[in-house]
Amino acid sequence: MELSYLFLQDTISATAAPQAEKPTLAQIRYWQRQRENQLVVNGKRFMEPKTEVNLMTTPVVPGKEMDLPVRERNTVNTDWLALIFILALVLFASVKFSYSKYLKHLFQSSVNYATSFRMFEERSYSLTGGAVRLELLFYLTVSVFLFQVAGFVHLEFPFSNVMLFLFSLGGVSIYFIGKKLLYRAIGIVFESREESSEYLFNHDNYGRITGLILFPIVTLVAFGPFKSVDFLLLAGVFVMVVFYSLLLGRGISILLKKQFSIFYLFLYLCSLEFLPLLLIYKVVV
Repeated sequence: MELSYLFLQDTISATAAPQAEKPTLAQIRYWQRQRENQLVVNGKRFMEPKTEVNLMTTPVVPGKEMDLPVRERNTVNTDWLALIFILALVLFASVKFSYSKYLKHLFQSSVNYATSFRMFEERSYSLTGGAVRLELLFYLTVSVFLFQVAGFVHLEFPFSNVMLFLFSLGGVSIYFIGKKLLYRAIGIVFESREESSEYLFNHDNYGRITGLILFPIVTLVAFGPFKSVDFLLLAGVFVMVVFYSLLLGRGISILLKKQFSIFYLFLYLCSLEFLPLLLIYKVVV
């Protein structure tokens, strides 16, 4: 502003005095350079850029007592999870688009035994595709959730995050598929194939619902803008415990309605439900 003002004064004075000679462009540029030379910083016409790149590693600036916000990353190098979530989203969207009625009956069967029994009796091959996709979604979401829990509790493994997820996926698949095979084998041995089939049908239904509800939770844990995700992980554990409890209650009601032996009921629950979980807990802890 000062430079413009001085230049305007010179121009006005030059035009106000008709007898004075009009300055040339070279003179005007010379005057401008002379004025610019007076606007210096530390003896230099231009300010030098800052080249310091050292960052403070402490949350408090020494001498100023000013707290700086510190935010730790919840996950480390989990961008590859985006591919898993895209696959899970495609599976859910395909089921939602093609089997929307099946989804409605699936959620109703979790609280209504009559709906569950009707779905079991009216099993249609046209719905097999939707059931298989939701089964894959369940395996993916549970594996991602276990991977996230392992990272949250800082469990150390001698391999990368990708390998840890693959081990989690393999463990989840082996556990649930192996348990289904054991149920069918025990049903053949004790001549209770119908009861075992109905229980496994409900087992799959509750698993598919659990996978659907866990999907947004694991997505928020991975990409949500939260400083802490412990409440999300607790919500995921709560969802799994609730639906597992509903599954056990449904299994007991199925076996009791079929006038199943209490001894066989105890054998089912202890050998195929509680004992494997205790062994897994013992191995992990």
